[in-house]
Amino acid sequence: MVETLDEKIEEAKRKIITTESKYRDYAIAIRHAYEQINDVDQESIPLLGDLIETMEKFSTFDIELKEFILSNIDKVASYVELYPYFKENLRRGIKILTNEKGLLKMNELYSLILDGKISLQNFDKYLEEVHDWAYTNNLKWDQETEIKYARRKGAYDYLGVIIEGLLIDPTKYEPLYKQLIETDDLGEFGKYLQKEYENLRPKKT
Repeated sequence: MVETLDEKIEEAKRKIITTESKYRDYAIAIRHAYEQINDVDQESIPLLGDLIETMEKFSTFDIELKEFILSNIDKVASYVELYPYFKENLRRGIKILTNEKGLLKMNELYSLILDGKISLQNFDKYLEEVHDWAYTNNLKWDQETEIKYARRKGAYDYLGVIIEGLLIDPTKYEPLYKQLIETDDLGEFGKYLQKEYENLRPKKT
């Protein structure tokens, strides 16, 4: 039986609510993304449900990366209020992003950066930013903790190019995502992504 759009939206809402009940911070990211999309483009709700369901298939998928992906959807969906033509880009971008191989490769790349197996060319800058932030907020982090957060900050910058890029301009950024999916050397891809960061970073309208 072919589902109507309304039925697909209701089914996606149920899946989102079920997943949302599992974890606190992740649940907040789900709720924010869902509420933003619900306000601006209900046709994207089933696509968001499919993305969440796909990420949930893999027990090894980093929960903080899931939150980061959803925060980018939340952010880009907010542009739709100002620029309605972003609706089609957002829908297409979420569809492209919901690729099992692509998500797993992104998760692997994220893990390699966090583990220090891919060096960050601007690592000292990230480390200084993290140190200053911790100091400003009266957090007494040891060096190991600061290194961890500096690597994560860099990973978010570089993976954000792909994620936000797909959601804003899927035509331009789909080839980069395909390159990630097809690469046999994530280390080299990570270096390339960093090298081209300024050129590849999506420009906001």
